[in-house]
Amino acid sequence: MAQKETSTHVPIISDIRRKAFKPVYLLMGEEPYYIDLITDEIVKNALNDDERDFNQTIVYGADTDMSAILTASRRYPMMAERQLVVVKEMQMMRSIDDLLLYLQNPQPTTVLVLNYKNGFLKNKKIIAEINRQGVVYESKRIYESQLSAFVSGYVRDKYIAIDDRANNMLCEAIGTNLSRMAGEIDKLCVLLSLSGEKRITADMVELHVGISKEFNNTELIKAISQRDLLKANRIVKYYGQNSKSEQPFIAFGSLFTFFSNLLLLHYSTCPKNNNGIAAELGVNWYAAEDYVNGLRLYKAGKCVEVISDIRRYDARSKGVECAPDTSICDLLRELIFKIMH
Repeated sequence: MAQKETSTHVPIISDIRRKAFKPVYLLMGEEPYYIDLITDEIVKNALNDDERDFNQTIVYGADTDMSAILTASRRYPMMAERQLVVVKEMQMMRSIDDLLLYLQNPQPTTVLVLNYKNGFLKNKKIIAEINRQGVVYESKRIYESQLSAFVSGYVRDKYIAIDDRANNMLCEAIGTNLSRMAGEIDKLCVLLSLSGEKRITADMVELHVGISKEFNNTELIKAISQRDLLKANRIVKYYGQNSKSEQPFIAFGSLFTFFSNLLLLHYSTCPKNNNGIAAELGVNWYAAEDYVNGLRLYKAGKCVEVISDIRRYDARSKGVECAPDTSICDLLRELIFKIMH
């Protein structure tokens, strides 16, 4: 029975690892991480190493056409149970209509993997035919509010733990680039295996990922949630002294998210404690504490005012109605002063 269209990658990977392959996989969407993850699992499990030379074909959409792909897909495997054909960057192909005829009678000994990144295939007939006997997977970009859960889940799958503060540091610094996030966590996991430890800490993130545990946007939000102007200014000063830091550019988005969530919480019926806020926003305990403090210091009307200021200063940071010699840190410092007064 075919795997119906889904946005859940776990059962797909589970089937792949059990060698329960479908004749065709359409992996499409705006988030490349999961497309690459599933494809890598298929490549890893479909063939043994000694079978790859004659039975594995990997092509790129810009360098091939559908005729060549279908010719490869109709071949029989050589001294193997199956053959694998992977089409990467399928969105670069000019025409895919001829695929429909093959899908109506696919070669049962072929596993055809179609990667369609940065968008969704619009041909409903092809999607319906793949859904009938294969896998259609939609890889949608995750929201920032889901990022902390992704980090926790990724780490948990590695059978290690991560401190909430370290989690927040990674989320703030890397954002929703899941491929980079996974790479940084993998690097930390290797270091943990060498030391025999089982927990990622803020100290580790600072030392090995290059994110200061004291001077980052997580700590900036904490300072603002406590109306600690001195600490906030120290963080912005640190940004100014480290010209390669991406943190000041990310700060406007972090501030917008924080005050937008504060405004939502003011009108929410959830308990205004760490547990209630963590459940409502999908954040961890460490971040929830900032919202508990923020609710006390910034009323709903002030949040609306601050959100308007953030939009204006973000536009100025991009050159709108701003003197050319004004630095982004100058704008950030001025904005923070307005927020706290």
